[in-house]
This record gives sequence, structure tokens and C-alpha cells, in this order.
Amino acid sequence: MGGNDGLIDNKAVGKRMRQIRKTNKLTQEEMAEVLGVNPNAVRAYERGDYGISKEVMAKIRQHFHVSIDYLLFGTGNDWEYLLMQIKSASEEDKMKMLMHLMFYFVKEKERCFPEGAEEEEIIRYIKKIFKDM
Repeated sequence: MGGNDGLIDNKAVGKRMRQIRKTNKLTQEEMAEVLGVNPNAVRAYERGDYGISKEVMAKIRQHFHVSIDYLLFGTGNDWEYLLMQIKSASEEDKMKMLMHLMFYFVKEKERCFPEGAEEEEIIRYIKKIFKDM
């Protein structure tokens, strides 16, 4: 927000909206359909000609799983940005990421769990992670 007296930078919001649309391989017309607006509105949003309504922000959040903080200010949950990157990756790159993650958790298990951790303890920990998501 710096330097704009707390106002929302519509051009920056438009750039992030364009990035979300392109990441999801949508045309402006398809994005308009998802958001329930006219394609001209999507073009205007992306150019930063005017701000996005609360209703449209809510639809972006729900459909594309990005936070309002990310959309408005470019900040927010790093997980959301990471998931957006994964979603736009090729199937081959997704498989490589999965293999790296599997290697990490097998190789680095000692850092995740205390030495000698019992299988039930590890399962409880993993269940807790998924429950908290």
C-alpha cells in the first residue's frame, strides 16, 4: 500500500486478477462468466480502470482460492500463492514436485519427528495437520 495513503491500487489489483485468470488458462470472456460480469468489466478491472466490487472479490476468492489480502494488496497466505503456482504447472512438473516432497519427508523425517517416534505418533501428527487445513 505504501505511498498511496491507504488507497487500493486498482492497477496492481488488475495485474493480480490477470495473473489469476492466466494461471487458470481462462479468456477474459470465460473469467467474466465465472464472475457473473460483462467481459468489458473484466477488461476494465485488469486495466485498473475501476475497483472490483465486494461481490466480485468474493467470487474470485471462492472460485480461485486466493485471499482477499492477496488480491487487494499482493500479500497473504504463502500457501495460496504456492497452490496457485502448482495448479498452473505442467503435469510433469507437478510429478517432480511430488517426488521432491516425498524425498524431503523421507530424508528429513528426523527433523519432523523425534528420533524413535512411534508410527501411531506420526499418524496422529499427520491427521492433525490435515484436520487443521
